[in-house]
Amino acid sequence: MRRLHFDLHNGTGFTSDKEGRELADEEDARDVAIRSIRSILSEEVLRGMVDLTGWIDIRNEAGIEIGRVTFSEAVCLRLDPGDRDDSGASRQT
Repeated sequence: MRRLHFDLHNGTGFTSDKEGRELADEEDARDVAIRSIRSILSEEVLRGMVDLTGWIDIRNEAGIEIGRVTFSEAVCLRLDPGDRDDSGASRQT
């Protein structure tokens, strides 16, 4: 286990994760980042505006960035009823 930090960059600015979380590997860290982004976006949906321009940087105990997850990677957008791309990627027309 190692302590990883999740720094948020979004429309409200930058939030540094000073506490971090103990996780087994980068795959677990990516899952945490995706769940965090989806939680943020769910709150935005309730307010009627979704901003997909943000991201979360994942860094190790030494402060070195080891990964990044963008908001647009965390969701699949279907923008019209005929949009049925099941690849998991967002499609925009």
